[in-house]
Amino acid sequence: MERRSRRITNRASGVAAVLSFLTQPIPGADELLVVGIHYYLVVRLARSRKVSVLELPWRSLQRIVWYGAGARLVANFSLGLVPIVGMFSNAITAIALTEFLARWLDEYILHPETPPPDVTMAGLKEIFANALKKKKKGEEAS
Repeated sequence: MERRSRRITNRASGVAAVLSFLTQPIPGADELLVVGIHYYLVVRLARSRKVSVLELPWRSLQRIVWYGAGARLVANFSLGLVPIVGMFSNAITAIALTEFLARWLDEYILHPETPPPDVTMAGLKEIFANALKKKKKGEEAS
């Protein structure tokens, strides 16, 4: 990922994490806010790479954004019952999904002739599970 794209992605990931952390007690609120951040991220990344927004694979991007929101909502209902743990897991899943979306789009922009594979709900669940495992390992090492 080029430097400007990385900066845009880091900023979007940070905002998504903070909003998810703060709005965790309100069911579904953070998912809606993160969806807006993700659409903003897609447009910013496309414009920074001089790609027309009309040329983007919107169906695949929408799958990532909305399947991701659904997967995050399910994860948050299971972990959100524990106050502090729910807030951190909410922020982590927001970062993981934002990073995945940015990397997928970056790969598509670099190689439009061989786009990355389409996203499935099972694939997103795996991404979140791996992100949460990394968080737990980090806590155990501390």
